[in-house]
Amino acid sequence: LVTRFAVLVHDLGKAATPESKWPRHAGHEEHSAQLAVELADRLRAPGDCRTLGELTARWHTHAHRALELRPATIWKLLRALDCLRRPHRLERFLEACEADARGREGLAERDWPQGDLLRGAATAARDIDISELRERGLEGPQLGEAIEQARIRAIREFRKQWEATTPH
Repeated sequence: LVTRFAVLVHDLGKAATPESKWPRHAGHEEHSAQLAVELADRLRAPGDCRTLGELTARWHTHAHRALELRPATIWKLLRALDCLRRPHRLERFLEACEADARGREGLAERDWPQGDLLRGAATAARDIDISELRERGLEGPQLGEAIEQARIRAIREFRKQWEATTPH
């Protein structure tokens, strides 16, 4: 249900694109996120539907462009999804994005390596060892920033390995 709701609402903002701007729908993500929340509220949809619908609307284009994104931007996406504490949310988000990528005629069998890249990046970010940072005496905001940078480095390293071994 949650993934299906996200798939249904992720592009609602495209309907507000003036015809003169077609076929592009620049900036539709933010408007789609707002409309997804409004629709979920009006339908009294479960909270996880509301949340995933909003996140998918806001971030799906980042997922589609994952192969082009910098490691810091990948981390920004993963952090927005709260994937370290909620890995199930990442999985549902990726299912919705993959359905979007394959949902047009002739694209149903298309590869979508972005999902594997983002899953691996999330695992790399999750698996960093913060004990070393604490041993260095870092605390508070300094520790938080060091953890953030360690996660970005881990994503960068994972991506290098992934690109070297994955045909895409």
